[in-house]
Amino acid sequence: MSLFVEVTSLDKNCPVIINLEHITEIAPMKDGGCALITDKNVIRVADHYELFKQFAMQTVTAEDIAKKFPKAKAEKTKEDAERLGVSFDDIPTLGKKK
Repeated sequence: MSLFVEVTSLDKNCPVIINLEHITEIAPMKDGGCALITDKNVIRVADHYELFKQFAMQTVTAEDIAKKFPKAKAEKTKEDAERLGVSFDDIPTLGKKK
């Protein structure tokens, strides 16, 4: 479910409704207002940074993060090390015997 919010666009000089799902960064501007940054452009709005802060402050669990990122390869093989030019003997073992 998407979250839409009405803001005042500085570039268009009118109210606009934006989908916060597409916003990747929100940065306060020194002149006031905020820059809402997407993958492709920046939307300058007159609304105060504190308005957006309430949407960003939410609890994120380890399960939430695990859903967003695929699991990493559990073990590196000797072939991977050779391909990268690293010897297994060079890797610290943190107390484990080699």
